[in-house]
Formats: sequence, structure tokens, C-alpha cells
Amino acid sequence: MGNCGKGFTLVELMVALGILGLTMAFAVPSFVTLISNNRISSSASDFVGSLQLAKAESAARTSPATICKKNIAGTGCVTAGDWQQGWIVFSDINGNAAVDAGDAVVLDHEPLDSQITFNDAGVTNSITFNPSGTTSITGTQIFIMCDARGFADYAKGILVTITGRGSVMKASDTGLTACL
Repeated sequence: MGNCGKGFTLVELMVALGILGLTMAFAVPSFVTLISNNRISSSASDFVGSLQLAKAESAARTSPATICKKNIAGTGCVTAGDWQQGWIVFSDINGNAAVDAGDAVVLDHEPLDSQITFNDAGVTNSITFNPSGTTSITGTQIFIMCDARGFADYAKGILVTITGRGSVMKASDTGLTACL
């Protein structure tokens, strides 16, 4: 009868594996870059969303609401460390930027990925929103998110205005030239 032609020869298998190897060599670095870019973009968007939540919470409760760098337990604010340790949004009835009895924590954001640094250009440990829509900051506040790749085109800048509006942009568009 003859050969039915089922299966691959060793040469065909080696050629297929070689093509697969070359494809992976080009695809994996791009995929790693995509993941890193998405990690920073997602984290920056999370922070802007938290600002919006604090502003909405203040308006809904007709009392101040604060976003601040959180303590390890997620129950209060700290002045030490950086924003990458996470943040909380809470109703701040007396507007003192501290979680007191009667204040409700409405968001406890987990720490950011260990590869991300997240700092502000000033010394902003918290931002308090008033029901009128104004905030405790007196001018535009700049936050910078970087990863191991440094400032370059990958870092994100977040501008926060007096009214609490946050916007994400390339860090180089903030006027700063390095990770903080």
C-alpha cells in the first residue's frame, strides 16, 4: 500500500519550532511593555477616580470628604511615606483630614504594584473636598507615577486643580523632568 502521510517529519517539526521561537522572541518584549504601560495607566486612572469619588461623597453628604495616604490598616491617614502605599477616601465631618469617630471610610485603595513610584511635587498628604466643590489645595497639584523605566514617555502625570478635577497626562507634559 504506500505511506499514508500522517504526522510530521523531524525537519518539519524543527522548522515549525524555529518559527514559533522567532515569533515569541519578538512578541514577548512588546507584551511586557504593554503590561507595564497598562499598569501605570490603570493606577493613574484609579487615583483620578478616587478624587471624583471624594468630590461626589462631599456633595452627597453635604460635609467634607478627604482622600489621603493611608496607614497600613487602611483606617486612617499618615504623613510618612508616599502615595504608592495606597490611599483612602472618607467622609470627614469636621474637615480635619483625620479619620475620627463618625467618619466613614468609603474607599480603601490597595498599595500600588511595587514597581510603581507615586509621589507629589509638593507636600500633599491629603486633599479635602468641601461640599461647595473647592478643595484644601491652593493651586494645581502635580503627582507623578513612574516605574523602573524612569521618566521617559512611560511615566504619567496627574494634575489636580483647586476644584479637585484630576487629569492624567504624559508626565513630561506637566513641566517636570524627572520622577519625584
